[in-house]
Amino acid sequence: MSDKREQLQAIATQAIQKDGVRSVSFRTLADAVGVKSASVHYHFPTKSDLTHAVVSAYTATFVARLEALERKHRTLSGKLNAFTRIFDEVLADDDLCLCGMMAAELTSLDAATQHALKKFFDEAEAWLERTIDVHADELTAPLPGKHLAKVLMSGLEGAVLLDRVAGGDNRLRAMRALVKAVLA
Repeated sequence: MSDKREQLQAIATQAIQKDGVRSVSFRTLADAVGVKSASVHYHFPTKSDLTHAVVSAYTATFVARLEALERKHRTLSGKLNAFTRIFDEVLADDDLCLCGMMAAELTSLDAATQHALKKFFDEAEAWLERTIDVHADELTAPLPGKHLAKVLMSGLEGAVLLDRVAGGDNRLRAMRALVKAVLA
């Protein structure tokens, strides 16, 4: 991938995490990188091409991060705490999860980007489910990994959203307490 393409994608990602897809224009991206709008269109012919690329790259980075924390932590507690910290980092930058932000704008996204967005959430929940199922003996109660994965993912996405509105991290702290409560 070219440096300009990577720069454009990174700037678009930051803008979407702060203000949503509608805040991104090719002119703004061009100005931020110091090129003409035509150069942005060279790398991303349409805004749909850009949003699809941004979601796909974000998903790949996220999955790589999950694989890294899988190797680093041996217990369910360690893995879930590390997973939760990802959302802490997003909120600390006064951002939303890119895919959480884009989910709010779902109807304005093309089918390919919607599919890529669904893939992000499917990948995250699948990792959580596998991780919980492998470490089921570390839970305080026999909770199905599939259900707990969905609760954790939706709870963390919602916590970041609501904490951004309210300021602070009360809801993320509540999610960390929930994670701690389900562990033996």
